[in-house]
Amino acid sequence: MRNSFLIFGRLMVYQITNVYALRMSGVFMISLGTIWLRTGTMPRWLVFLTYPVALVMLLSFSLNIFFSLIFPAWVFAISLYILIENIRRRSTAAEGSQELL
Repeated sequence: MRNSFLIFGRLMVYQITNVYALRMSGVFMISLGTIWLRTGTMPRWLVFLTYPVALVMLLSFSLNIFFSLIFPAWVFAISLYILIENIRRRSTAAEGSQELL
């Protein structure tokens, strides 16, 4: 009896993490892409790359473990882009301030 509760608990946690979490991360990506598109915060190519990736997460029927790595990879790519843009802006600002001296 106790073993069946353990199996049931494992299956429920697996379903919650692999189905619900993947779908919710896809919804998050679509909403964030729409915000970026309307405000112009991020470049359009990044927005239009976000939409198909989010649709893959929303419509995937496979419970492959690699689908759970799509969202962290997307967050890493966005973070890397923001980091590179901040470094470029700092170097441009530093060059501009040196020209004034």
